[in-house]
This record gives sequence, structure tokens and C-alpha cells, in this order.
Amino acid sequence: MRKQAIGGIDMGVNMEKPGDAEIFQLAPVDINHLFRRSGLNGNGLSLYSYNAEQAATSSPSELFRPLAESANFTSIANKILAPDLKIEFNRGGAGSAEETYHAFLSLDDNDVLAHFQGSDGNILLMLFDNEESFLQWWSDIYASKAASNYQPVFPEVLPMEVLVCALHCIDIYRRSYLESMLDYRGGLDLAISTQDFVQLLRRSLASQDKRWLLPTMFEITAGLKGINIALKPEHIKKVEELGFLTIDENVLTLGERSRLMGTEIITSWLGSISCQASALVNGQEKSLSRIFMTPTAFANHLFSFEIGAEGEARFRHQAITLPELVQTLMKWIEALQKAIGGTAPAHATPRPAPAMKFCGQCGAELKPGKKFCTSCGTSI
Repeated sequence: MRKQAIGGIDMGVNMEKPGDAEIFQLAPVDINHLFRRSGLNGNGLSLYSYNAEQAATSSPSELFRPLAESANFTSIANKILAPDLKIEFNRGGAGSAEETYHAFLSLDDNDVLAHFQGSDGNILLMLFDNEESFLQWWSDIYASKAASNYQPVFPEVLPMEVLVCALHCIDIYRRSYLESMLDYRGGLDLAISTQDFVQLLRRSLASQDKRWLLPTMFEITAGLKGINIALKPEHIKKVEELGFLTIDENVLTLGERSRLMGTEIITSWLGSISCQASALVNGQEKSLSRIFMTPTAFANHLFSFEIGAEGEARFRHQAITLPELVQTLMKWIEALQKAIGGTAPAHATPRPAPAMKFCGQCGAELKPGKKFCTSCGTSI
């Protein structure tokens, strides 16, 4: 990963210039001219709204001309002003630079528009021909090459409380490792009372400290803070079955899985990134899906979440290589596009107007829901 200026402007994000993307830059003032020139009104997924007065009293910057003259002007305008699907990316954790950026898609084509905004307000747009070229570029920057023989950690869909406890075990191992270094001790203290485990968990969740894995997941993944965490003995038991700890009355001892994954995070955690996909449903922006990824030198740890109406949550985990990650995210985007295919306003089939009915006595139009003709009083 490296930070690079594209076109002479430092956008403040980690990126490498892709060879197969069309790149444009815009000044903030250009957005109103993009609205005006495209004739679009925007929608609830767009990051921008139209100011007709500013468009009429200002001139576009010199940055606007290449976009205005591009053969892809209409495609880019549709995606930035009236997208069908918005994916928000948030990066943080392990001391990595915090980033927020977006990708926009339309149902009309396969293009993907990546949108970045620099500290000076200038906008960087990168138009990719298809989802795969975008994901290849993205994963080369944010994912790990990873090994191909990583053993499954969570073999099934499990309650969110199990993941919370497992990541907490990893953080506790890392904490014990750092404390042993500060105390010049060779061994690690891996035993903790159940009471201290729960109290430390509460502190972790309240800390918002993205130097630790568990708080990072909640801080950068949209929607997770609203879920209900109700820790029960069966959740601790499941974490024990998975090898993260052992239970002896009121004492918990970190297990081999905590040691292995704790060492993995200590030595090669590259920061984490979340993706949240949103679409318009009945005119309102609605979150469709969210994922959280933690790449290390050993695997790309990909977590997806199912959140119920009452705030209960479950998760699925995959430890995958870079090529597997690209294919997994390809299927994710395809599923999202399929899900919104019937809800996107531009593609919805209009309902036929109800047939008009008339009074057999006087011929007046009958009003829906009435039991008598409002003109002559005849019973319907």
C-alpha cells in the first residue's frame, strides 16, 4: 500500500494509478455544472445536491473540461448524481491512515465509478470498465497476497456474540504480549477471571480505540453499533469449542487459536476496511449489506453480517487469498445488483391505472369506495 498523488494532486488516500481506468478531477464548484449540463436532478444516494443559483452565477473550473468532453460523460454523471447502488468504504485500525471513499454503480451498464475527495475539497473520479477491473485494482491496494492453506476458523454462521468474544481473546493475547515486553518478562499471562474478561470487554467496546481489533470492527463498520450484544454462557462455550480459550470454573485461559491469531495480528495486521452497500427502497436510502475485512500476511479475513429487525446479528467468516477475495466480492456485487433490479425506480414497471366505473342510472363516474352514486344517489 502506498500513498500517491494522481495528476499532481494529493488526494490523501492510498492508491496506485490503474492502467485501465479513465481518471478525472473536479473542483467543488464543478458539481453544480455537472448537474446543469447533464440535466439530472440527483437522488437520495448521491453525495451532492443541485444549487441552481451557484450554477448560474459561477463558471466551471479548468478541471471540468476533460469530463465535459468525455464520451463517458453521461455514464459518469448518472453514477455520481443518480446512482442505483452506492458502496461506502471505510478504512482504519492498526495505526493505518483513516479513509472514506465510495463506489457508484448503475443498472444500465457494468461500469464502476470510484469517488475520492481530497483534503482541499477537490474530487477524484476513476471510471472502470467493469466490476472485476475495479476489484482487481482495489484488492491490489487494500488486500493481502495471503497464503492458500489457512484453516477455517468459524466453519458456520454464528451469533455475533461469538465473534465479539473471539476478537476479544485475540486482543487480550496481544495485550498480554505487550505487557510482557514492558515488564521484560519472557512468558505471557494467559489466564483471566470471567469477571475481568467481561469488564475488559465492556471497556474495549466503549473505548472506540482503533489500535485494537474489536473496537476497530465496530467503529468502521456501519450499523454494528446498533446491534444487541447479549453475552450468554453458550457463547463462551462455543468460543471454547473453537479453540480460543478453555474454561475452568471462573477462570478463562487463552487457547491455541488465540495464540495463533494473536501472533498473526501482532506481526502482520495491515489495518481493516469495511464496505456498506446502499440502494433506494421506496425513495429512502437503505443499507443492503455490510462486510468487514482484516488482511494479514496469512489471509484476508472477510466477515459478512446479517442483522435482524430486533437488532440481533449473525456473522459468516472466510479466510481467503487475493484471487478468492476478488471472486467473492464479484459475487457480492452481482447479488446486490440482482437484489435492486426490481426496486430501482428507473426499471420499475408502472402499475396500470384502475378501470373507471360509471353509474347505470345517470352515467356519472362512480367514486372508489362509495356505496351510492354521488350524483343521483342510486345504490351501487
